[in-house]
Amino acid sequence: MSRDINSLVPVVRERLLQLEAGAKQLGIEFITVYTLRTEAEQHALFAQGRKTVDEVNRLRKEAGLAPITEGQNRIVTRLLTSVHMFGCAFDVAILKDGKIDWQDTYSFERLGAVGESLGLRWGGRFTFRDWGHFEYTGGLTIEELKEGKRPAA
Repeated sequence: MSRDINSLVPVVRERLLQLEAGAKQLGIEFITVYTLRTEAEQHALFAQGRKTVDEVNRLRKEAGLAPITEGQNRIVTRLLTSVHMFGCAFDVAILKDGKIDWQDTYSFERLGAVGESLGLRWGGRFTFRDWGHFEYTGGLTIEELKEGKRPAA
């Protein structure tokens, strides 16, 4: 899985940079943990919590991902096809004293509000909350993204 913001569609990358600027004004520090995912990576993530750890680790190995433990074999995504696969999404983690803090929902909520003001869809509003997830498709559907269309603005 890539952390390279240059793998994002330009309009999505620009919004990520705007999110960083807005976060800085609020005193929130974050790092980008995921940008573009291959189909194999997404399928390996989708298998987590749905297949045995041996099967998950086989898929993870094929996708170039590190193995996980039995305790880590839990559902981490609800989607077999993600907008991450098209460069239209990124995930961030809040940093506190230089360490990732996934439990800081207050900072995620403030960051989510900034993201939404930039036109990003924030995962904190999903039924299966994904606090650090942001995406922008410009109104394009998954089918349109699969056809090669990308948001322009």
